[in-house]
Amino acid sequence: MSTSASSSASSSTFRFPFCPSCGTHVNFTSTGSLICPCCDLNSNLSVLPQTLTTKTSKSKPTVQPMWSKSDAEQARAKESSGLNRQTIEESCPKCDHPEVAFYTLQLRSVDEGQTAFYDCPNCQHTWSVNN
Repeated sequence: MSTSASSSASSSTFRFPFCPSCGTHVNFTSTGSLICPCCDLNSNLSVLPQTLTTKTSKSKPTVQPMWSKSDAEQARAKESSGLNRQTIEESCPKCDHPEVAFYTLQLRSVDEGQTAFYDCPNCQHTWSVNN
């Protein structure tokens, strides 16, 4: 059986690390033997082509989410991002200033509400509310 397997393994249709006879994933021993658990192929690594072709693909770089950044990075991003803040007549819980700015972000799953972030222009106190 190993003679016929060797001849078919050396053909161009051999797909590493699968058996050339039945397509099952082959096992390797420390001595370099190829053993197929399905069709009892017993051959050697020498039947493999000398060069194996590989294909590498790269993903586009991802943007680091805001929640994973440090407080200092979040503050810098908040200042430079130009988030569209609206004002609302709501008193600040810290200084009772009658008007605060807010913006919303979708931080949780889609079926959950948005998170509202509030900033007091008087004392710079910030807080958030999950809606």
